[in-house]
Amino acid sequence: MTNEYRPIFNRKYLVGLVWFSLIAILILSSMGPGAVKYHSIENNDSKTIYWMELDDQPMQLVFLLATQPALNNTQQQLQQLKSLILQQRLRALASPTYSYNVNPKQDRIEVTLSWASGQPLPELNTIWKTLNKPVDSVRWKEPFTKIQARYYLADQSEEQKLINYFYQQLQPSNNTAVLSLLNDSYLGLFDAPIFAISGEDAEDYVEVIEEQLPHSLQSHQTQKAQIKSAALVREQSLGDRFRLLLGQSLPPRASQDFVTHRITAQVVQDLLTEYKEQHKLNFRILWASLKDIGFQALIFEGDQNPEPILPQLQQQINEDLVEQSKNRLAANWQERMRDNMNQVTALSLIAFYQLPTDTMEIYIDQILDQDADDIIKQTQQALDRSQPISLFQSPVL
Repeated sequence: MTNEYRPIFNRKYLVGLVWFSLIAILILSSMGPGAVKYHSIENNDSKTIYWMELDDQPMQLVFLLATQPALNNTQQQLQQLKSLILQQRLRALASPTYSYNVNPKQDRIEVTLSWASGQPLPELNTIWKTLNKPVDSVRWKEPFTKIQARYYLADQSEEQKLINYFYQQLQPSNNTAVLSLLNDSYLGLFDAPIFAISGEDAEDYVEVIEEQLPHSLQSHQTQKAQIKSAALVREQSLGDRFRLLLGQSLPPRASQDFVTHRITAQVVQDLLTEYKEQHKLNFRILWASLKDIGFQALIFEGDQNPEPILPQLQQQINEDLVEQSKNRLAANWQERMRDNMNQVTALSLIAFYQLPTDTMEIYIDQILDQDADDIIKQTQQALDRSQPISLFQSPVL
């Protein structure tokens, strides 16, 4: 007598298991990675120290040192030279208990000190006094020559010449030698510092920082660009490509119009990305919103004159495109803020630009609440060749 074989899992069971698995996958994928946890930001009464508590994270203290906007070559080279001096002075104070980093930006220099949680606070008073010493410009002649050489090589491309023209209109140079500006400009770094600290029990360090570092100094004054509208400048270039730059100044970072202009830049980016292959057109966007000025420049490059394409691009701007760009911008922000280190970066921005302490949490709502008609109007204006700063390069025929 033979025994009948009966499989443990029959056909109906296996089919049901497959369908159950598919449904579970769909449900889990629709749930997404979950809500972002935004860490709260606080500041002292004088708004010179901002902090963020991060459990089980190393400590990080950032000196936010305001500078003149580093746009033209003189200010850019000066920014690099001041950063080099800060680095060398910190190197002379090297300690195994903390690490340091110097990061030059367009309107500030960030000096970051990092140490393990539970380790003693670095000797801030000693560090500050060492950094805040007058500079002998003669000693820095050779390092500056190397900085000049790097800028000279970078300035040889036709596109960089176009960009330099734009920055020169935003921030005209007075032809003063960089080394003669060095000492006053370097000491100006320490006129009105702002400090941002993050890590475990960050608030416990605030009182010590107030004791060892300055927290109520003179207001830092920077030059504000005054741009006058001008006709489109046309010139011939030695290259074989057409180039068109359309530039304008924008409000500073703390302006109420910041979000509108930020969305506009995203719409332009998305629009040009979609149509660059169709029109065989390369493009680049320069965009920034700094402490005292903002700016935007669109640079088009191609084998044909890009001017006739501008009205076609303007016609493609509609509410659907704006909504897509707003959603993309909001989604990118949310994804970035999942990383604690990106929230630490946002802490420094909020501190330096004196933004509301809940900026991280409300930023997405600000993006999504912007009126689409306002964005469409701003984007169409950005693609109009009658910009305050406009330059057209054509190849020599």
